[in-house]
Order: sequence, then structure tokens, then C-alpha cells
Amino acid sequence: MAERNRLFCGDNLEVLRNHLADESVDLCYIDPPFHSRRNYQARTRVRAFTDTWTWDETAQAGFDAILGNAAGRHPPKMARLIAGLEPVVGRGSLLAYLVNTAQRLSEIDRVLRPTGGLFLHCDPGASHYLKLLLDSIFCAPGGGFRNEIVWCYSHGGRSRRWFGRKHDIIFYYGKSDRCHFDAGAVRVEMRSGRRSFGGKLLTGADGREYRLVYGTRNSHGVARYYKYYLDEGKVPEDWWADINSLQASSAERTGYPTQKPEALLRRIVGAGSRPGDTVLDAYCGCGTTLLAAERGGRSWIGIDLAPQAIALTIERLQSAFGSEVMGRIAVSRPQ
Repeated sequence: MAERNRLFCGDNLEVLRNHLADESVDLCYIDPPFHSRRNYQARTRVRAFTDTWTWDETAQAGFDAILGNAAGRHPPKMARLIAGLEPVVGRGSLLAYLVNTAQRLSEIDRVLRPTGGLFLHCDPGASHYLKLLLDSIFCAPGGGFRNEIVWCYSHGGRSRRWFGRKHDIIFYYGKSDRCHFDAGAVRVEMRSGRRSFGGKLLTGADGREYRLVYGTRNSHGVARYYKYYLDEGKVPEDWWADINSLQASSAERTGYPTQKPEALLRRIVGAGSRPGDTVLDAYCGCGTTLLAAERGGRSWIGIDLAPQAIALTIERLQSAFGSEVMGRIAVSRPQ
């Protein structure tokens, strides 16, 4: 790769502001805290990260910085949104969480190239607030909302008080109308026969099977039909039920909490970037995004506050790619 990969152990806001240049990243995926109000522990029982929030001096300083916007760091629309949310949610846990996240999203917007995109992973607990934040930041002409992906999985217990909560939300936003998306890189099997929905299963003169699906009628009332060849696969819809969460017996499991399956990140990295592009994960945890980027021939930047997470990421990279991978990684611990 043209440049060394970079791994930072420190506050991602400080790293983003002081160590990443404008328009230097092609794709960003983040799996930030969900406002779950829990403390998470890794396999060694050392706390991996905290997802509890209080309105304290740090939250107040962040709130004032967003509204004051002295350095021009934040979009005016975002500042107005945060100001408008204060009387609605109050100065408490939720607003502290949103202020913390908003500051980092502003910096991610700055470091993304015009062709770049952001995938933000969250859950339904605070996704509606996060979507408002994203709408207020990624609001350049042609940029903005692309998808709300629903990642469905099945594990763990069920509640008797509500339907089982078994999905996460992944928002996909583009920096501009030039945002890169490669549908062909992430095609999945197109099922045939009774397992498929819609259309007729037919065989062409060349022996290839395809589905003939009715679309819409044009302005002259003529019906449009679309051919989908089974051997070409299809682009996934915005609900992903074919990648399950990591189970206790999975060989991928590292013991790190909230770890996501590599297949999920390979799909995101494959669709949102090209080989040679730079992929950023500003909450890299145990490094799954970085592994997916490395396998796909991308450069990458990972940031995490916890030294344990950085150590585990290095361990995983060495295990997957050999010790020579360390010669292509610059590890920094900004003060």
C-alpha cells in the first residue's frame, strides 16, 4: 500500500482534530456507544469502555463549543439542532451523549473526501436522535441520507414484555452526490424456485436461468419487465438477515464486548470503498473493520481510547496476516 496504516490509542476527538487532514478518508464506519447506560468488560474483566453519560463539565464545554462554534468546526444546522433538543430532552444523560457524538461527527465530515461515505452503527434506542444529527451535518447539495440498513440477527433471550429486540440500525450517508458505491462488489446469491419472491423463473436460449419481474408501466401504459440472472446474484436490500451476530461458539470471538462479525464489515468496506482507498474506524474496538480493510487491499486508520482494545487489535492483525504486518502500521499514543 502507498502509505502506512495508522493505529491511534487516545481520545478520538483529539486524534481526529489534530492528526487527520481534511478530505483524507474515503470511507468511515463507526460503531460508537449506543447510549445503553452500561459498562462493558472484555475477557480479562478489565472494563473495555463505558456507555454511561452524565451532564458534567465536559458535556457543558462541548455544548458551549457547538453553540458558540468559534473555530467554525460545526455546521450551523447542527448547532441549532443541539440547541433545540436541550429543552426537549433536558441537560442529562441523553444530551451529554448527543453532544459527545455530534462533535466527532463534525470532524468525520471534515476528513471525508467528497466521494466518501459514512456508515454509523447504532440501535433503535437512540437512532432517531442520531439520524437528526446526521441530517444536520451531511446536508451539502447531493450529499446526505442513502440508507437505513436494518441488520437482523437472532441470539440470546426473549422478553415477555415486548417483541424480541433483535436488530441494529446502520445509517449510510454520503458526503456529496459523488459518494462512491460499488453494488457489484457485494452481490449475494439470488435464490430460485419456491424460496424466491416475485417474478417468473425462466431459462434463456443460452441456458442461463433468470427471473422476469414486473416493474411499472411507463407514461404510455406499457409494462416494464426486468431480467435478473441468477448467476449474477443481486445487490442486498436494506435489511440484512444473512449475517448473524457472533455466537458464543464462534471462532471469531475475541471476548471483546459488542464485537461485530467480519462478514458485516467486509460488505460495508466492499460497497463503500475501492482497493487502495483509506478506511477510518474512529471507535475501532477489537479491530474488525481494520481486518476487513486489510483483506480488501485498503489502507486504514483505527482509533480507540482503550489500550486493551489496541493491544487486541494488534494481536488479531498479527494472527491473521503474520508479524510482517506490523512493519506497515504506525502506532501512536497522542497525549
